[in-house]
Amino acid sequence: MPPAFHTPDAEARARRVVLILMDVDGVLTDGRILLVPDGRGAMHEVKMFDVQDGVGISFLHRVGLRSGIITGRTSESVAARARELGMEILEQGIWNKLEAYEKIRAATQLQDDQIAFIGDDLQDLPVLRRVGFAVGVANARPEVKEACHLVTEREGGRGGVREAVEFILRAQGKWEQILERYWK
Repeated sequence: MPPAFHTPDAEARARRVVLILMDVDGVLTDGRILLVPDGRGAMHEVKMFDVQDGVGISFLHRVGLRSGIITGRTSESVAARARELGMEILEQGIWNKLEAYEKIRAATQLQDDQIAFIGDDLQDLPVLRRVGFAVGVANARPEVKEACHLVTEREGGRGGVREAVEFILRAQGKWEQILERYWK
């Protein structure tokens, strides 16, 4: 699926990416949070993740790219999903996402142009403005979309991450590696 929008230099920017970071609520999920009572008076948070997004993240790892999360909320379901997908970076409860991003960049010894970030809301803007490849999902706020090199056709929690991953892999000439596994 072609993206809804991309800048003329989006493919060139995507070619340099080695680490893809992303928000969770509104990006890996559709942004809805279900609170379920456990029968003992406590509430448990439930988030729904898109399977195709998860498969896309596994494709990144298969070709040697890295992935991670920077999110404002803290949730065991997010930690479990990140572990399940083999995401190496998990920063939860982060209100200053740029500060967390700088810490990650220093720890990984990567340059801004080697990092992509997928976001949807205003708190993502400082990171989106810093990274080499900024991606907004279809349901992103207008101000976020304006700051992005790529805006997906699909929404967060409904294939937006997968679409961004495929764009990156195609730009890097690695999509064929993924297809070969399924065509043999």
